[in-house]
Amino acid sequence: MGLSSQNKIKVESGMASMTDLVFLLLIFFIILSTMVSSGHKVDLPNGKGSTTEKATTKVEITQDNQFSVNNMTVSSQNLAKAISDAIDPEDKTVELYCDKRADFESAAMVIDVVKQNQWKIVIKTKSN
Repeated sequence: MGLSSQNKIKVESGMASMTDLVFLLLIFFIILSTMVSSGHKVDLPNGKGSTTEKATTKVEITQDNQFSVNNMTVSSQNLAKAISDAIDPEDKTVELYCDKRADFESAAMVIDVVKQNQWKIVIKTKSN
């Protein structure tokens, strides 16, 4: 009495589609991680946060692209020296106040000086 069933269900899954999916995810995360690390780290403040009363170095750029460091007008050639003379050796933080009509190149000059000296920079905004 050899009773055996001829209809057996095979419980196997194809691994080819699973490996394709894993490789696509791997490529996606590799590309995403290279895009994230290539940008500059700029810490933008929230518009609704409270301010602290620290003695930091304030750099202001007017709409006419005129620089002032701690309310003293300086030229673009003397900008790096003026910031390094005015910066607090303990805090090493620069607050950048830039008019929205000023050239981006002026703000980039200040950011370059700060990043070359490995100081911190905070770009100030007005609250909504």
